[in-house]
Amino acid sequence: MFRMLGNKVELYRHKILYTKNGIEMQENCISEEHKNETENMLTSESITFATTPIDQTANEWINALEFNSYDEALEIFNKGEIVYKQNIVLKDSTSGLQLRADTDYIAIMTGVGL
Repeated sequence: MFRMLGNKVELYRHKILYTKNGIEMQENCISEEHKNETENMLTSESITFATTPIDQTANEWINALEFNSYDEALEIFNKGEIVYKQNIVLKDSTSGLQLRADTDYIAIMTGVGL
C-alpha cells in the first residue's frame, strides 16, 4: 500500500519480515535507502530477515499526490486511477463554469459588457 508523509503519498517498495523477541514483525520500506538502513540495523542485531519487493506498477499514478488526510488518499486509492482522473476533469470543468458564471454576474452588476 502506501504511507503519508505530511500530505504526500509514498508507496511502499519493499517488505521486510523478521522475528524479534519471538514476535513476527513486518517493516514496509518506501525506498532502497530505507530498505538498506533497515536491513543493516537487523544485521547488526543478528536478526534473520527476508526482504520482498512490492510490485507497485499499477499504483504509480498515486505516488507523490497530495491529499488532506490518509482517509481521503485511501478512498481515492480504492476507487482507482480512472475515477481519480474523471474527478479531476469534472472539477476543472465545474471550476470553469463557475468562473464564467461569476464573470457574467460581475458584468451584469457593473453594467460592463464582455
